[in-house]
Amino acid sequence: MLLLCALLALALKPSDAVTVDYFDYSALFYQTRRPTGEYLFDYNGNELFHVDLDSKSVVWTLPGLSEHESFDPQGALQDINVARYNLDIGIKRSNSTAATNIPPLVNLYSSKPVVLGEPNILICFVKNIFPPVMNTTWIKNGEKIEEGFTETSYLPAQDHSFRKLHYLAFIPNEHDIYTCEIEHWGLERPTRRVWQHDVPTPTSEAYQNVICALGLAVGIIGIIAGVMLIIKGMKQSAAQGRSQR
Repeated sequence: MLLLCALLALALKPSDAVTVDYFDYSALFYQTRRPTGEYLFDYNGNELFHVDLDSKSVVWTLPGLSEHESFDPQGALQDINVARYNLDIGIKRSNSTAATNIPPLVNLYSSKPVVLGEPNILICFVKNIFPPVMNTTWIKNGEKIEEGFTETSYLPAQDHSFRKLHYLAFIPNEHDIYTCEIEHWGLERPTRRVWQHDVPTPTSEAYQNVICALGLAVGIIGIIAGVMLIIKGMKQSAAQGRSQR
């Protein structure tokens, strides 16, 4: 396996404090495999924008945000060059030791309660990613899906691992089966998570007949027990009346 090493830099704004509920920071990494690097700006766990290192341009995640904010991508490119330089030094000092591969954790769920026939979004949430190199495949009924999905950048976590969300627009159907497949160096084999609509198992006619028979039997036993209690009560009343004469 070729060497892969990642660097992560966090920069809190001076006005922020550790006691606040919301904070923003910039994060970047550079590595020897694609994606070779990433620079993004995060606010309270949500990506605001990232810099496309190929086109050297800013990609705003929230629509309309670029009308109120601006960012010079040259600053990000300079930081990436510094990370590249530091990585080269780290490779030499470590005698080309590869980074440790950590198995990612995968979860698959819908963005809102499922109603058959109504548009929805499947979310494949992958966390504990390191290094940030991963292949994701969407599958429907055994066939690879080629379009209709999006994904986030590699979002940094506090433990210096990464997380990533993949989105697939779909219309729930009773018979369709969707699979999110993740390939990563930390996994011996691809990890798959499957989603399909939960259809209640229909109750068989024989089972319904048994339930009805049991209900009828319980009802008859109740009637018999009631009659016996009435007769017993009448006998006790009659005995008490004779004893009082």
